[in-house]
Amino acid sequence: MRMDRSTWTQVRDYFDVHDLVVIGVGSTECHGRHNPLGTDTMAPDEILRQVEERDGTYLIAPTLPYGATDDLVGYPGTISLGVEGLARVLESITSQLYDYGARRFVFLNGHGGNVKSISQVSMGLNDRGCIAAMVNWWRVAPQIDPRWGGGHGGAMETSANLAIDPDSVDLSQVCGEGLLSDVGDDLPSTGWYSVRYRGVDVDVPRRLVRFASSGWVAEGFEDHPRNSSAELGRQMLEGTANWLIGFLHTLEGESLPEPLDPSRATEPLEG
Repeated sequence: MRMDRSTWTQVRDYFDVHDLVVIGVGSTECHGRHNPLGTDTMAPDEILRQVEERDGTYLIAPTLPYGATDDLVGYPGTISLGVEGLARVLESITSQLYDYGARRFVFLNGHGGNVKSISQVSMGLNDRGCIAAMVNWWRVAPQIDPRWGGGHGGAMETSANLAIDPDSVDLSQVCGEGLLSDVGDDLPSTGWYSVRYRGVDVDVPRRLVRFASSGWVAEGFEDHPRNSSAELGRQMLEGTANWLIGFLHTLEGESLPEPLDPSRATEPLEG
């Protein structure tokens, strides 16, 4: 049941029976020269489309297309709300849904930079007596099938895009990572933030645009974009959607926690 395609009376009637809502959270950011900026929004949105198609039980809110992606600012088209900005947006959305009757929230997340914001909002919801789950689709998929693991803009995400909208992918632009040793020749870049010194990787947080000339980073996975395929993407998205349907039904059957009472934390221990 898509909230944006439902009337207010249908949503009212939904909350008479259910208290669970699913919210997709994406981003608009660089994913290599070959992938569209909406990569991290397209996958959650497609998974939720499949969830609704196969099981229309639960209310699905519109997918948020902007996230916390400060790391990638500098690649034209990347738009970041920042960690606090995204948290404020999600707090506003979930607070109003709470007023309508939502008590179980599932965030289907498409971008790693969103994790801090979603965790912060989820903690606040839990304090109010809610259950909030964060499903990071790119982490869930390889746990279902190890062949589905991948880095930022590699074969995993490129395959998903080929399955969703092949015209959005420009395979002629696929190239190597092209990592630049921006910190120094003796401290070569090895991945997301990391540089290597005497066999040890050290994080040096900085904008990706400084060292990732192509805009995609393998992050330790062997998933070069040239190995992508629409069939691989279809399998990943369908498998994740099927898993999510089962998770939603299971979560609905769990008991809600008691609202947090801060005064109890200061009560003396007995005995």
